Amino acid sequence: MAKVATKLFREPKEATIALDELKSKGFKADEIVVVASAERSKDLGADIKPVGDVAKLAGMGVSEATVSYYDYIISSGGIVVGVQADESRIAQAQEVLRGVTPCTCDDKTCDSSPGFMAASRMTATNPMDASMSGEFRRY
Repeated sequence: MAKVATKLFREPKEATIALDELKSKGFKADEIVVVASAERSKDLGADIKPVGDVAKLAGMGVSEATVSYYDYIISSGGIVVGVQADESRIAQAQEVLRGVTPCTCDDKTCDSSPGFMAASRMTATNPMDASMSGEFRRY
């Protein structure tokens, strides 16, 4: 029975790396699905033909809640790479997808949430990042 492995990517470069690695491991084009918005599709490259509808993932067996989440993230610029393969190969696909490291762009690491970058005050109140002062304990 076929299983599914998916991963959400923030940058087209990361998705392209994952796709190249999957192809080098022998995964065929009909086993791989890329879902991206029309804008992000232009950034992926000519040989990658993404679909714009997350319903393709639902047809592969991805849960409804996950598909709904992916739909929201894709509308925000995310890219989903999915692989449908038999049980013996799905572990290899998961390993490849997990092995792609986040890119570094414009001197900032892209693997942290952009919300935390905008709200720098959050790191100042995190006990792991700041010493516990009397002011902090008051809250």
